[in-house]
Amino acid sequence: MDGTLVGNSKSRQWNWVLAGIGFLILYVLWLLWGQTDNWERQLVGSLSVGFPACLAATLALQASFRPMATARWRHAWRWIAAGILIDLIGYILWRTLTAASPYALSQSYIFEGIYVVSAVTLAIGFISYPRLLRREYGNLKLFIDTFITTVAILTLAWLIVIQPTMEATQSFASIRSLLIWSYPIADLILLLVLMNLFLVSQPQSQFHPFIWIGLGLFAQMSSDLVYATLAQSGSYSTGTLVDAGWVLNSFFLAMAAYTSGESSTPQSSTLFSRIASRAQILLPLLITLGLGWYALITQEVSGESTPLGLWVTVMLGSGLIARQGVLAGEVEYRQYASLVNSVAEPTFICDRRGRLRLTNPAFLAATGYSSPNELLSRSLNDFLSSSEPLHSAIQGRVLQSWSGELQLRCKDDSRLPIFLSLRPLAPASSDRLALAGTAYDLTEQKRQQAALEAAHGQLEQLNQQLEVKVNEKTASLTEAYARLEEQNIALHKLDELKSDFVSLVSHELRAPLTNINGGIELLLSGKRPLHPQASETLELVQGEIKRLTRFVETILDLSALDAGRLPLYPAPLSLNNVAATLQTQMLHLPGMSRILWEIPPDYPYLLADENALGSVLFHLLDNALKYAPTGRITVSAGVADMHGWIKVSDQGPGIAAEALPYLFDRFYRSKVSDSQSVYGHGLGLYIVRRLLDGMQGTVAVENLPGGGACFTCTLPLVEEIEESHATQDHAGR
Repeated sequence: MDGTLVGNSKSRQWNWVLAGIGFLILYVLWLLWGQTDNWERQLVGSLSVGFPACLAATLALQASFRPMATARWRHAWRWIAAGILIDLIGYILWRTLTAASPYALSQSYIFEGIYVVSAVTLAIGFISYPRLLRREYGNLKLFIDTFITTVAILTLAWLIVIQPTMEATQSFASIRSLLIWSYPIADLILLLVLMNLFLVSQPQSQFHPFIWIGLGLFAQMSSDLVYATLAQSGSYSTGTLVDAGWVLNSFFLAMAAYTSGESSTPQSSTLFSRIASRAQILLPLLITLGLGWYALITQEVSGESTPLGLWVTVMLGSGLIARQGVLAGEVEYRQYASLVNSVAEPTFICDRRGRLRLTNPAFLAATGYSSPNELLSRSLNDFLSSSEPLHSAIQGRVLQSWSGELQLRCKDDSRLPIFLSLRPLAPASSDRLALAGTAYDLTEQKRQQAALEAAHGQLEQLNQQLEVKVNEKTASLTEAYARLEEQNIALHKLDELKSDFVSLVSHELRAPLTNINGGIELLLSGKRPLHPQASETLELVQGEIKRLTRFVETILDLSALDAGRLPLYPAPLSLNNVAATLQTQMLHLPGMSRILWEIPPDYPYLLADENALGSVLFHLLDNALKYAPTGRITVSAGVADMHGWIKVSDQGPGIAAEALPYLFDRFYRSKVSDSQSVYGHGLGLYIVRRLLDGMQGTVAVENLPGGGACFTCTLPLVEEIEESHATQDHAGR
């Protein structure tokens, strides 16, 4: 919606401009071929001046109500529009009264007063127009520039225009004549206002509307000068070329209103900025030189001296010399300024009274201000939460350093945490620069500190909760450990009772079994032959008694092993002798013909207990005969890594993979169903492991690739023991 309104407004303005251009073309044609009758000159002359004035006032009013512009920008254009309207009203009254009573008009002074009011209103609009001031480090140089320019232009205007005209026409002979000359004088003052505004403003803020305004004022002053000259002799006539300056002035004011942008300070081109910047530096010098040249050339050409021009030139030359002295005096000031502006942190310099003299862009950004002029000459205490820094740093004529944390007051009344450092500048006399300050923004540090404090509080709370939970768990674990300890003690007692009971029962069973076995042997070996059926029955009973006797012996050996009462006496032992003895003892067992002995005849001596090693081989062979009812059973031996190994392998179904880790545990059987077909109690392999452990040996089991299981026992060799002892004896010597 706003974009549509702005577009419609620009369209209407463009229509007005086209109308003004068309009018200007018609006005030029009329000046060339019109002006035949007095009534035509009166009518067309009035319209030719009134219409562009109405156009300029309309466009200025439209510019003053643009919604996108700033308040100061609209305020300035309202003053300019008011000045144009006041001048237009005065012109309409002048033309009306001139047509009604030309002679009565010559005695009226109201129109000169109206134009003066219009000029003052325009000057207010020009001065209040938003602009950026030149970035100077002091006001003295700008004052000298404007003074030299103003005096030089006024002197040139007096020498070139006013004095010659006055001498030729005696135009200041009466008050009426003096009032008529108020028109060009007011124009000259407005031009001086524009010139001085140009000198004190930044080049990039010299915008195009003021170029049109300057051209219009120059054109109007030309017409006012001619009008003032002709009005003294009464030879002025409406609708002549004299009115062209007024027409052009209104047209240029209309162009200024049309070309004014939406921004309060539209940016000019880079080329214009460079030209304007160079002109600001050279203008006072060029105008002074022009005044001096004019005075000298006039004296050479006419032979008449112009003491006013020469004296003013000398005075302005002295002013230019003073201007250079001011520039030289500002070198130190510029060094401070460049140093302050180059610092990334908010930095400033203040005098002994604590008034700010220099601020860098970082200080402006931190406080929220847009221009240094809003800060300069204000007290540093206006921006600090405490007056302690200045009181501590400025103590009489002695300057002190100060640093500490405080808060910086911003433009929006917010507070910025900073670390401020004040350092004295030397030398620092009465009102000169005294203190340099640097503020470090602590916002991020404060935020992190607050976050760390919050996290620390949460950690403390979590730590307390964790301590409570740890104490609870520790108490619970302590209680559970105590219970487990009690249960463990009870289990050990039960195990001891069980072992004692088993040992007692085994001892009690062994003697009766031995007696029964002996009685059966006497019956079977008696002189009187027995009935064949009775003899067979007694042999079966004798077999069961022997098996029960072996079980009792196994239980007793196991009890002795657990109690540490089974003595083992490792000594050099021939494996072949152990194998021969074992073959004789197991001769009555079924399946002995399937056992293949592959022990080398020169097999080295093992360090082992003879009874224990025989028991190991017996249990391994008995286990193979039970679980491999068919196929060959091989007993082999060899040497590896200074140890002797004995392998008992069969061609049976092998052992399940999940049973291998538990095969040497007490009372473990890989298949519960085996108890129905294979007699055993799960103690043979356990005894094998315990006996080998007691002789510093090992046992392992694996399944063969072609089927069957292989048990491997390792025992130290006598040669290894002797070499070890020899090494120790040699080291002892």
